[in-house]
Amino acid sequence: MPKKSIPLHYLENESGIGISMHRIDRMNRMNAPHMDAHRDDYGNFFFQEDGRARLMVDFREVELEGSGVFCILPGQVHYPLHTEGSYGWFLAVDMSLLDEHHRSVVDEYALHGFPVSVDTRQADMLTRSLGLLLDLYQSPGEYGQQVVQSMLKTCLGIFTSLFEREILQQTVQSRPSSITTQFRKLLSQHFKTVKSPSEYAGMLNITSSYLNEVVKETSGQPVSHWIQNEVMMEAKRLLYYTDLSIKEIAFGLGYEDHAYFSRLFRKVSGRSAGQFRNECRR
Repeated sequence: MPKKSIPLHYLENESGIGISMHRIDRMNRMNAPHMDAHRDDYGNFFFQEDGRARLMVDFREVELEGSGVFCILPGQVHYPLHTEGSYGWFLAVDMSLLDEHHRSVVDEYALHGFPVSVDTRQADMLTRSLGLLLDLYQSPGEYGQQVVQSMLKTCLGIFTSLFEREILQQTVQSRPSSITTQFRKLLSQHFKTVKSPSEYAGMLNITSSYLNEVVKETSGQPVSHWIQNEVMMEAKRLLYYTDLSIKEIAFGLGYEDHAYFSRLFRKVSGRSAGQFRNECRR
């Protein structure tokens, strides 16, 4: 059957509190579970205690070796590639459970998308915290959901503090970088319907010229580049992982003129949409 959409996995929420979690046992290339490319409607938080794991996230290969943490946001297309003795923890979370600060950190982290190494002390803290959360998660009636939620906030706080520390080491937060972060967050939410830099500037209550200035200063590229980049990333996902026609993809991304979309795709990617689909599927 032709694939008309990218599979979307929903949160298994037997606990009723918006999370699902389990231990990841040692795996190797021979017994790692097979999983096709998909999106999730929840955030994935991984803590690898040791081992080596590789996965594909939006056409980018990510490798985590040794002890470290990583996060995949809702909407990102991903699947595992290879594991060697990887073990640790997996925590799926309804993103509405994150407070405003933690969500902003995770959104900023997603712009970089790099695994974050953790030292022995940090790893021990995560192991003990996640272990306690798992005990509470498996016996919610014994202590009540409020206790489970409190422990969840502690674990998410540890994850986001590790992400935030790494972000601060790589970027100096300033008003321009803060505006860029806000713009990228709005873009991820509205790229199918809003294509104009001036509309994003209006959402941020600043002028188009100032938005373009700060985005180019902090990211090296103008606003129009990031708008096109967001649209083209979704187009590539749909071209590779579904059998939707180019016309269907164009309309789904907000382009009434599919010929214009095709010209834009070629201009941005250096090849036609059809060539991209054929070459990547070989």
